[in-house]
Amino acid sequence: MHPDVGGFCNWDICRLILASLPAGSLLQMACVSKSLAEEAFRERLARPIRLRTYEQLKSFYNFVFSGHSARLLASLYVRTLVLDMPCYAGSGPSTISRGELAQLVDVFKNLEHLEILECDWLLLEDPQLSVVVASFTTLRSLNIGWIQVMRFPSEAHVAFVNMFATMRSTLDSLRLPLDHTWIPTDQAGATFLQGLATIQTRLRELSLSTSRLPSLDIPFASVARLDLKLAREYPRVRNIYRAFPNARDISIRGKSSIPMLSLELTEAEIEARRLVEEDCRHGDVWRSLDVLTTSFEYLSVFAITCPVRRLVSTDSRLGTWFWGDHGVELLSRLRPRQLDIAIDCHGPLEESRAPLYSRIFVNESASGSSAYKVAHLFARMWYRSSPGYTMPDTRAVIDVLRRLLSVSQVKLLHIGLYDPSIDGEPEYHPLSARATMLFREKLVRWMAGIDLSAVVRAVVDFCPSLRIVVINPSINPDDRYWKINRTGELVEIEEVGPYAGREMVAREEARLLRLWQ
Repeated sequence: MHPDVGGFCNWDICRLILASLPAGSLLQMACVSKSLAEEAFRERLARPIRLRTYEQLKSFYNFVFSGHSARLLASLYVRTLVLDMPCYAGSGPSTISRGELAQLVDVFKNLEHLEILECDWLLLEDPQLSVVVASFTTLRSLNIGWIQVMRFPSEAHVAFVNMFATMRSTLDSLRLPLDHTWIPTDQAGATFLQGLATIQTRLRELSLSTSRLPSLDIPFASVARLDLKLAREYPRVRNIYRAFPNARDISIRGKSSIPMLSLELTEAEIEARRLVEEDCRHGDVWRSLDVLTTSFEYLSVFAITCPVRRLVSTDSRLGTWFWGDHGVELLSRLRPRQLDIAIDCHGPLEESRAPLYSRIFVNESASGSSAYKVAHLFARMWYRSSPGYTMPDTRAVIDVLRRLLSVSQVKLLHIGLYDPSIDGEPEYHPLSARATMLFREKLVRWMAGIDLSAVVRAVVDFCPSLRIVVINPSINPDDRYWKINRTGELVEIEEVGPYAGREMVAREEARLLRLWQ
């Protein structure tokens, strides 16, 4: 019982209400009574704690060490901590002294997820922090996002090697940049990864940003999801396969998002492709993959030949080469059942090339292997709302889809309509708040003029295999779902709610997964 608020409070209902409140409202609720303050602080601490400035860090430090009760709550309930301060203490008021950060983190005995997004000041100016991180036994996810340690490369190398060598937690997920600024030589990088593979034997997800992936003698046998961000050098597929033989979901990205617009490969790229083909002939490649996320540039150079259930293109736009024989041959090797691509709708797809587009979705490979059929298509159709570009009407959206899908056998179509300058495409510089507001207003007016039901009716007419259509309008977080029922020549189109729609999509994806297996 909580006597300071009386005996009429149902705390189960109260906790449900607190769980729905934003952080600012929780702090206001803490002023009502002592017992409500304890419940509010418990709810706030159980949510991710993200500290973006040194002032926030100092304020949180003062709260945690304001008394035994606050320190006990933090010890019990803080599960996720994100340290996202500027890289150098000099970029903001230095409001926390050396050693205090490690003292603060050491309080969180049940910490499960830790993100240190800019860490040279955090781990080098406060070396005790790496000792504290290594001492945790509950940590499951560690994300070190960016290392800028040009001032202290040797100290950084020693600190990181010691931290992982003495780490007591068994991680499920790890994100780590292997950069030349703290990895002095390729051999040092290989030694570090070998030690990591020996210690973290249950790692399921691994994200590495590296200029060169060395050959490893001890594999990461437990890694199922691999995210590699590479420099312009192309590692041997054999090296990736031998290091991660059981990976099922692989993302390979370059440091440049420039799309490949021609087929002219450099000598280095030609040599890399020759080595990959040799690796494939010797079986040094996965038998199949669930998901492969990469650009078609890397896909062309790596020449991976194993079947892929879902292929996700990271290209913000596809060069004309993709729609020709070369792109078709790439997909013929991979035989994807699910394809996720971005389409620049300001560069209209040519009517005369419609037969080529259809070969992307249903095609017999040049080598004579069985035909592949794309069953699920995720089409990210993007438009620019900035000055100088005309936003398309309903007919223009339909025309783009018709040229893509007129002879396809797609069963599930997911259409995303968005503007890359607003909806997070990384190659665009951030807009000012005023410009973003104006563009959003323009997008709202544009989306109000698009008849989504007419778009659905049209794609159902020219794509008779369709069973489900999902549309995500720009700046709208909610998808809209349509179910297509066909009985002979009778076609019934029914829009369903979000819950039923998600269930419907889940059943279709489960069906495809059973066929894939």
